[in-house]
Amino acid sequence: MNNEIGQIPKVDLYYGTDPLCSFCWVFEPTLRKFRYQYAKYIANDTTIMGGMIEKWETFGGDGANGITDAVDVAKHWREIGDYSRMVIDGRIWLDEPISSSFPSSQVYQIVERDHPEKAQLFLRKLRETVMLWNQDISKEEVLKGILEEMDLDSELIAEQADSFEGRTLLNGDLGLASALTISGFPSIVLVNEQSQGLKIVGAQPLEALVEALKQALPEVNLIPDPVPSLDILMKDTPLMLNREIEILYNLSETEVESFVELTVGKENYQQGKLLGQGYYKAEQG
Repeated sequence: MNNEIGQIPKVDLYYGTDPLCSFCWVFEPTLRKFRYQYAKYIANDTTIMGGMIEKWETFGGDGANGITDAVDVAKHWREIGDYSRMVIDGRIWLDEPISSSFPSSQVYQIVERDHPEKAQLFLRKLRETVMLWNQDISKEEVLKGILEEMDLDSELIAEQADSFEGRTLLNGDLGLASALTISGFPSIVLVNEQSQGLKIVGAQPLEALVEALKQALPEVNLIPDPVPSLDILMKDTPLMLNREIEILYNLSETEVESFVELTVGKENYQQGKLLGQGYYKAEQG
């Protein structure tokens, strides 16, 4: 993080997460907005897979959130989705508990290494697949389906992920998470040029992230950049929930529909509802 004279001081950002983390899904639009608005103050932005569930059979539950079995996960997910309005169905846990978050994390590792420009979209699609569409992202055929949808070599990536190679890459992330004392998700760690670190744990509001950045860079007058226009953003993320658009553009729930029509064009998206919440999906072509 060595900056030349006259350049803006920056931080390294580490994001500890897991594909099965419901609070990470809720946190996604806030983190995304922070990344858009304050990217010029971030030297390196690193996403770390935290290995939340290696094996469901030995998971041991999550006492802090009242989770002892799969039925509790389903209820917890649904409650979080209803409260945050970031849709989470949760029925997948009633049908068959997801066995592990490691397979999806290891596929992420290969995508991040070989196709870094697609890594964040892949993580996004993992979350959509399990949170919205109730598909088991520990299953190879589901993971391959996501990769194929992204025009990636599903056979090669799946083979590399399900090998010593994939596990070694994930172990590297687990070691980094341990070194940064990341044990809960989501977690953000900001490290400035003096190697001073600040950690934010949980799905905190944007103001908490900005305040942490101010503390890490006390000599800098932080000036946020605008969030990119929605029509541009939806080229990278074709499906957007109503609640995400509210957060990204400071809108009320009732303002979103007309905003999307104005900025994207009615002919360029499909509109629908999931569990009573609106979503918009860009037309592909």
